[in-house]
Amino acid sequence: MSEEHGDEAAPEDIDLGAAPEHGEFDKVKTQFERWHHPRKQFVRIKQWCAATKSLIKELNLAPGTPFSYLTLPGNELLDVRALSGVCNGASIPLKYLGFNSVGKGTPGQAELNISQSEVRELGGIDPFSIVLEERLEAVANDLSPAYRRTLEYGPFHAINIDLCDSITHRDADDRRGSTLGVLGKLLELQLQTTSPWLLFITTMAQPNLVSDRTRDGFMGAINANTAASEEFKAELAKLISGSVDELDARLDAAWQRQDPDFLRLFCTGLGKWLLSLLGKAAPPRNFTLLSSYYYRVGPDGPDMLSLAFRCDTPPQVLNDQFGIIAAGPAAAQDPFSEVQLAIRMAQGLGASADLDQMLKDDGTLAEKLIVGASKLLSSARFSAQAYEAWAREELERFKATG
Repeated sequence: MSEEHGDEAAPEDIDLGAAPEHGEFDKVKTQFERWHHPRKQFVRIKQWCAATKSLIKELNLAPGTPFSYLTLPGNELLDVRALSGVCNGASIPLKYLGFNSVGKGTPGQAELNISQSEVRELGGIDPFSIVLEERLEAVANDLSPAYRRTLEYGPFHAINIDLCDSITHRDADDRRGSTLGVLGKLLELQLQTTSPWLLFITTMAQPNLVSDRTRDGFMGAINANTAASEEFKAELAKLISGSVDELDARLDAAWQRQDPDFLRLFCTGLGKWLLSLLGKAAPPRNFTLLSSYYYRVGPDGPDMLSLAFRCDTPPQVLNDQFGIIAAGPAAAQDPFSEVQLAIRMAQGLGASADLDQMLKDDGTLAEKLIVGASKLLSSARFSAQAYEAWAREELERFKATG
């Protein structure tokens, strides 16, 4: 679901600096998790770093002005390490607000503390950067310290909702909180800026992890456009491998199966829901899909999505009905159209890319990602040699079973 960007940083181009010394903590780690897989390195570099690099260039931030970033970092802060290289290259600091519900006194908390120390020594990190040891869902509570801190740090240049589970399996009124509910809060905060900003979402997508309320909401957002545009309806039919005449039946079936049709429908519903929220703001916001990929972590086929969106505010044009001001070129600009944005989003989703298959088919790309991830993980005290052996074994395992 992605187009290549010409100015993307190559995996080996990230400057991670020299790893600091930590004495008793220098034990090299050799146990790896699914977020260490080479495909996750692709996401970090080809999605997150590439989009951030392009936005920084466009924003032309003044020297010393930080790039503001909300994240759900793992204990090793791998995304922060990668993005710090992009910000260093642009000579601006990275200011991050993270949420990590690591338990007090656990090995995970110790790892998080060490990693934060290492990241600060990389250079280019704003000194006010912090990881709150809170669940992201705390932001949904207006009275919580997490919400107040988010207001203090925002609005953000980039928000990264990087989940291991699903963004959709709990509703907003669930006592444990809802990620979609938090996302709504963050969108309210982001309406305070008219500058462009990025939204990254990584989520598990399985039919049984979409609540009835969320599925109905997604379909409501989709149906609003199918009723308004035959072109959108045709693009939607293409997404789920069907014809316009059998669209309703295909939609019902697609919500039940773990396959690429379901993933594209899930993406369309999520993207259209977000577009509807931002399109009704004053002024309305453009919300566009930059890239999206899927891959497999469960036994039943691709079930993880990695999405990159961009939000920006169209220029506001004066309309002088009395003719005192001569109409300039700006007056001829097209008005905001949610339907046209939805059509472009559906067309973008039609280019869905299977990351596992990409790495299987392109050995050169896979090897570059392994080398880049090895360097990144080395900065977090992992054995580069052990990682490269593990990563190549993982890729071979997929070739044999995928």
